[in-house]
Parts: sequence; structure tokens; C-alpha cells
Amino acid sequence: MSITHRLGPLAGPFDNCTGICLTELMIAMVAGAVVLSAAVQALTHFQQRLWVQHGAIARHQDLRLGMEVMGAELRLAGTGALPSGQALVKAGQQEVEFLANLGGLATSLTEPVSPSQSELTVHDGSDWSNGKRVVVCGRDRCAEGRLARDGQRHTLGLSEPIGQAFPTGSLVYMSNQVRYYLGKDRHGSSSLMRQVDGGANSLIGELAWLQLTYLGTDDKPTRDPARVARVRVDVAVGDGRRTMTSEVGLRGR
Repeated sequence: MSITHRLGPLAGPFDNCTGICLTELMIAMVAGAVVLSAAVQALTHFQQRLWVQHGAIARHQDLRLGMEVMGAELRLAGTGALPSGQALVKAGQQEVEFLANLGGLATSLTEPVSPSQSELTVHDGSDWSNGKRVVVCGRDRCAEGRLARDGQRHTLGLSEPIGQAFPTGSLVYMSNQVRYYLGKDRHGSSSLMRQVDGGANSLIGELAWLQLTYLGTDDKPTRDPARVARVRVDVAVGDGRRTMTSEVGLRGR
């Protein structure tokens, strides 16, 4: 008997595989790659949707908080003006400006002041910041000044003499110049800007729309700052589909 007859015909490298054949392995790898690609695409899509949702949530939070801040400060419009002055300085469709005592800082003179004096002796001058505008009012007159330095416990120093005489007990209060307007943030995006005493920052970003409407005591629209009793604020952010409306009464007058 020959050797060939004893061993039988020689088997080919891909015939009668008892384990995993190379062809099956390649098919499995291709199928796995397809599944992995689909999983990556689904994960990427889910991540993009998550980012969009997070962005929408963040914009809504900024919108809500920004409207709360603007509403709270608008209610104080006029509290930093002279008693004979009007609550609003400017009343535009996309801009409003007013004088308000935002921090509620007020005190009174403990000694009379002459027109040539620049030092006010008061009950409490703490927390009054350098450069801020102050108003002094007696029974029949008022005068404005600007702080030359931070207030002290019993002293407020002005940059110039007060210019009028005021008796002991005269009221002294802070006056902040506040402005809200449609502008650009540092990235160039439309924003609701908040400016207090010259320093401006973005309050609500990605602004799509801003509309300010002014109403008088008769509930009719008015453009006269002296007649404004309420302000309606309409703001939209992002794609413009999310709009928030707030109506604020001016308590400072």
C-alpha cells in the first residue's frame, strides 16, 4: 500500500475547518464594523441633541434670570432721581434709561452743610463707593454731587463743593444711572446689555428680539418718559420661538 493511499487525499487549507474559518472571521469583522459605525453615529446624534437641549435650557435660564433682574431694577426707576424729576430718562423701543437707588443707600446729615463744603457729615456713609452720584435734599431744594472716595462711617467726601446750604437732617441718597439696551456681547452676538454707572455687561445672550412698550396711568401706550407708569418687556432668544413677556410697574414714582 502506498503512503498516499494510507493518508488519503491531502486536504486544502480552507476545506473542512473544524474551528472558525478565515472567511467567517472576515464576515464577522465586517458585520461588527457596521454595527460599531451605526452605534457611533447614533451616539453622535444623541450627543448633538443633548448639546442642543442643554443650550436651550441654558438660554431659558439666562432669559428667566435676566428678566427678573431687569424687572426688579425697573421697579426702582425714579428712586435715584430728584423729587421733581421723571422716573425714566429715555424710553426707546430697544433701550430704556433711568435713575435708581439700586442698593437702597440713604442716610441724613448730622451737621449743617454750607455751599462751599465738600465734606458731608452723616449718620452712616459705609458702603458708599467712590465715583458714585449722590443727591442731597432739604425741605425746598436738592443738589447733586459725586463721591471723591469711598464713604466712611460718618463722612461722605464729594469731588466738588455741594453749592447750596442744607440743614441737619437733610436726606442724602445714592443715584445710579441704569441703562438696558440691545447691543453686542464680546463675541459679537446680539444681547440685552445692562449698564450701571458706565460699566456694561451682557445680561441675556443670543437675543433674537427685544421690544419695550410704555404705558401711562390710563393703560394707553405713551412715548413720553414723564407719563410712563408701566413698562412691558418682550424678549425672544435663540431661534425666536421662545418669547417671554413681563410687565413692570414703576414704584419709584
